[in-house]
Amino acid sequence: MITDDDLVAGFERASLTEFHHAEHVRVSIVYLVRHGREEALRRLTSGIQRIAAAGGQPDKFHVTLTRAWLDLIDAARASVPGATDAAALLRACPELLDRTVLYRCYSREVLDSERARTEWIPPDLRPLEAALRPAPEYKAPV
Repeated sequence: MITDDDLVAGFERASLTEFHHAEHVRVSIVYLVRHGREEALRRLTSGIQRIAAAGGQPDKFHVTLTRAWLDLIDAARASVPGATDAAALLRACPELLDRTVLYRCYSREVLDSERARTEWIPPDLRPLEAALRPAPEYKAPV
């Protein structure tokens, strides 16, 4: 498995051969832990835009998806304070690996809109935290 440092470096250089949802979530967790929410959002935004441009799809960046995922991951971190790294958080909140989890909080009409792609739109169905269902078997390390 690639280290957090190597994953982040590849993300920032837009040199990763694969960047799927799980890697996106992991980079988000690392950024939140290391830099806090505002800087994490800035770094994610610029990194995803770089990756999209490098892949020839500069219009693929989605403002609402990026911020909503970061806010959901940050809420998950707050709900499971004992999960201090990506692996522990994903064990505690496996729904973060479900690419469709935001549809628990957003209607398809809103989240899939062009407006949501270009500007932040808050959830229209329920708060982001409502999508979290921490796994009951998770026990924080002592």
